[in-house]
Amino acid sequence: MNRRAQAVLLLLAAALLFAGGYRYANWVAARAAAEVTVIEPKKQEDEQPAKRLAVHVAGAVSRPGVYFFDEGCRVNDAVREAQPLPDADVDSLNLARRLVDGERIYVPKVGEAPETAAGAAFSGTAAGSGGALSGAGIAGGKININTASAAELENLPGIGPTLAQRIVDYRSTHGPFKTPEDLMNVSGIGTGRFEQIKDLITI
Repeated sequence: MNRRAQAVLLLLAAALLFAGGYRYANWVAARAAAEVTVIEPKKQEDEQPAKRLAVHVAGAVSRPGVYFFDEGCRVNDAVREAQPLPDADVDSLNLARRLVDGERIYVPKVGEAPETAAGAAFSGTAAGSGGALSGAGIAGGKININTASAAELENLPGIGPTLAQRIVDYRSTHGPFKTPEDLMNVSGIGTGRFEQIKDLITI
């Protein structure tokens, strides 16, 4: 066999070795990829969406209305969102208080007698039941129907969660009550129920 033939055989052998090595390398890589275990992050099933609070801001603000906030927000957040007017007396409010769902925040003008801001927790029982009344919607031992939260209104005789929310919704739509008797404009509150609570409410 001459040298030329030997060279051709060597080249063929080298080509076969290269091809075999290349295929083997691909096979090893494919097997390694198949053995990789993919671990997906575990979903936290107990995560709950943040509760949203509806708050009515009125008074000396340029944008009165109902606003929605995450649970844990403060009165300051609501007042700032409604944009207080230059003559607003924001210092008369407890800006650090946490917001309560369904409450009404009234921002008075400087020199105006401030309404009691609604929303603090209600402690005690309704007037006439032997307990003391205290809370942000309470004025002179009576429940202020213009500022009391839905939770505070539920302490009135015959006022459950549904009627309490109707009162809050009525205020948001029509504005504050002009007289205690205006409460009878709320669906579900007739003369009989009003007679039960008329001595326990104020405006």
